[in-house]
Amino acid sequence: MKNLDTLLELALKAGKEASKVLLEYKDKNTLWLKDDDSPVGLADIKSNEAISEILASSDIAICSEENILSYEERKNLEYFWLIDPLDGTKSYAKKDKEYCVLIALIHKNTPVLSLIGDVENNAFYYAHTHTKVYKNNEILNLNLEQYEKVENIALYSKNHDNNEDFFIQNHLEGIKVSSALKFVYLLEAKAGIYPRFGGPKAWDIAAGDFLVKQNGGILYDFDKKALDYNSPDFKLPSFIAFAKNEFKLKGF
Repeated sequence: MKNLDTLLELALKAGKEASKVLLEYKDKNTLWLKDDDSPVGLADIKSNEAISEILASSDIAICSEENILSYEERKNLEYFWLIDPLDGTKSYAKKDKEYCVLIALIHKNTPVLSLIGDVENNAFYYAHTHTKVYKNNEILNLNLEQYEKVENIALYSKNHDNNEDFFIQNHLEGIKVSSALKFVYLLEAKAGIYPRFGGPKAWDIAAGDFLVKQNGGILYDFDKKALDYNSPDFKLPSFIAFAKNEFKLKGF
């Protein structure tokens, strides 16, 4: 088993360095379209370089949205890093504040360590399988009553399809949030539910999935199965996440 304490320190170092890069390039970013028509910018590339340089010292393979390991390269790996150096590229390009850095360590097909860097708020959320969730060097310590107040507040996506009928049928109040910061809303008791419709990619979700579960929440697909973070194409099914396991909707 890897030394997860050491690897978490390394991930935190990488996340902080990437955040500096993203703040530096916010006023000099350029965008272009990748082969799949998704946007990428100079900031994505520079952040990816900063993270990869730091994580390289772990001697664990690195798979990034900007440098994807083929399935042949990773299918037999016991561990690999899975990163999104800039989640929320569209928001970042518009100079909005809803973007973040995502770093996860995948063991076989499951995250065992992760970090979300909320760049604009200088807030880093991180944990591994043997720790609580930390926010900036202190355990995230909210009580259940705080989460209960937002049990029926659900997160909408700003840039992806939302199933309006789902929100209506389950009597949910919606908040629109961009990027994987939706998971921060679950962690910080600002919302109770995050349903995602349409196929996200593994690097978008792995870090948040792990942190929500470490904080007493749950995330699974609509068949109540855990997500696979080492599939051939990295595509994930629609899923639903709850800030706390007790909040599961009827039928879920």
